[in-house]
Amino acid sequence: MADIVLVASVTNGVANGIEQLYGSPTGGDGTIITAFSAINNSGVNASYKAYIYDSTGAVVDAVIPVKIVVRNRFDVGASITNQLIPSGGSLRTESSAADSITFRVSGVEL
Repeated sequence: MADIVLVASVTNGVANGIEQLYGSPTGGDGTIITAFSAINNSGVNASYKAYIYDSTGAVVDAVIPVKIVVRNRFDVGASITNQLIPSGGSLRTESSAADSITFRVSGVEL
């Protein structure tokens, strides 16, 4: 199976709010994250958190608890790469400043 873009340059619209970036299709076997980038092209330093939710949408602990991305820098989210988003589950993020960190994620839908 080939990699596809799961999240194409999306930012969080509100500060400190968890927002869904991608939903794994129901009926499949989930989605593997193969590449993850958090890019800060804004003029401020910002932090982010990343979560993998199951299909129930119940609150979970962050896979990336807190990562600071200095302006004009990036982070590759090593702890979330190769993780499985379960069928019907989702990838969610939050940022300390709205529209500060751009997320780009690739993966394989199983």
